[in-house]
Amino acid sequence: MALEFSDSVEKVSSNSAQRLLETAEQIFAQSGFVGTRVDEIARAAAINKRMIYYHFRSKEGLYQAVLEKNLVPLLEMSRNLLREGLHPAEMYRRLLDSYFDFLASHRLYVRLISWEILGRNSRLSSLGMRRQTFDEVVKYFEQAQHEGALRADVEVRDVVMAGLMLCFCYFSQMQFMQDFYPCDLDDPEQFARWKASVLALILEGSRLQGCSR
Repeated sequence: MALEFSDSVEKVSSNSAQRLLETAEQIFAQSGFVGTRVDEIARAAAINKRMIYYHFRSKEGLYQAVLEKNLVPLLEMSRNLLREGLHPAEMYRRLLDSYFDFLASHRLYVRLISWEILGRNSRLSSLGMRRQTFDEVVKYFEQAQHEGALRADVEVRDVVMAGLMLCFCYFSQMQFMQDFYPCDLDDPEQFARWKASVLALILEGSRLQGCSR
């Protein structure tokens, strides 16, 4: 099944649209959707405000294009991994590793999602491709559970979500966490340590480690 997304990701072809998208990403990440004004984006991009409506129709359309700019490559990466037919433990390891590394290199995306979490009316629910891909990952591990490659007394959706949240919170809560660590958490060596700890907890706890498929 192909990913379903809005027309916005296909509109970013001209230089002006690309500049607007990159500028909007910076400002939305700094101020959130509610705290950002269209005038502010146009002024920072040095482009007439009317071009925002020409390329993206509305502030909401521009915001969705910014989210999709980040989400589409991430979700396609996950879907490509699912097609490889990997051993369940290796599949989980590769999915978590790719997601963590994506977050490490897309800090603006982390801030954008953090704003959505804080807001009353999240706009993420309109991005059906997120849920679509998540459900495909869950389905993969439900099949692994059916085949005995995952302990039967755990909820597969919880196992998948636990990995996502432990990756995301590492970056979204890094400033809070830093007070409890003597080392610099924003360091590749610490990234590797955190991933190893998360994988050990989840793979051993779910008994995915050492299973075959």
